[in-house]
Amino acid sequence: MARKSTHFGAIAVSLAAAAAGATALAAPAGAATSAKKSYTAALKAASNEGVHYLSTATEQGTSIRLEGDTGLSNGAETLTLRKGTLDESLAVTLIGSTGYLKGNAAALTRILGLSSTEADAHASRWLSFPSSNTTLAQLVSGLLDKDVASELEIDGPYSFGKATSVDGQSATAIRGTVSASSGTTVPVVLYIQSTGSHRPIEEVTNPGKSAKVIEGTVTFTKWGEKKHFSAPSSSTSLLALSQTDTTTTGG
Repeated sequence: MARKSTHFGAIAVSLAAAAAGATALAAPAGAATSAKKSYTAALKAASNEGVHYLSTATEQGTSIRLEGDTGLSNGAETLTLRKGTLDESLAVTLIGSTGYLKGNAAALTRILGLSSTEADAHASRWLSFPSSNTTLAQLVSGLLDKDVASELEIDGPYSFGKATSVDGQSATAIRGTVSASSGTTVPVVLYIQSTGSHRPIEEVTNPGKSAKVIEGTVTFTKWGEKKHFSAPSSSTSLLALSQTDTTTTGG
């Protein structure tokens, strides 16, 4: 069964033009260490509360849009993939130890690996699965507050970019790198609040569009805002689809 990646750094587009001007500052010795410390502080801040995220990206001719909210034990997101006439959409919700998903036939076939018959029969219907299942766990990865830091991970060397303003907030730019699915290394700029908790504001992948592999932006808003997530009133067991009989359960 195919797996879905929710890594923010690998799915990140909109302030690319602004970020392109965020060249590294000439800084005294020890600046790289300071940039890494600021990055580490941002990861720590990102682990403590819920956030709303919106990611748009383009990779190998496919446009990707990912939007969701994290919570302490629950979370939800929607994923849309488009390439030519192909349109895949998938909504995922995590409630405690149970994951729920609903997608169109294309997504159920290409992302989940269901047969065309199963996909047509269950398109736009909620399917449930235990998040403890090792194969299906990645479908709900990144949906909890504690997951955000790992989703923001970027590689060094780290350096500061030009101080700027992002979404009306004074921002510090931290430059690093991330690997595209092709294995190519591309630059990343993570913007964090200049003061206070140093929460992430935005992450831009391949801001200068130096290679035609991936480019994107993910924005973070509504830090600490409480969200209500609820399970569907009914769902079909995803694990049971490969069996002769499917099982329908209450929410």
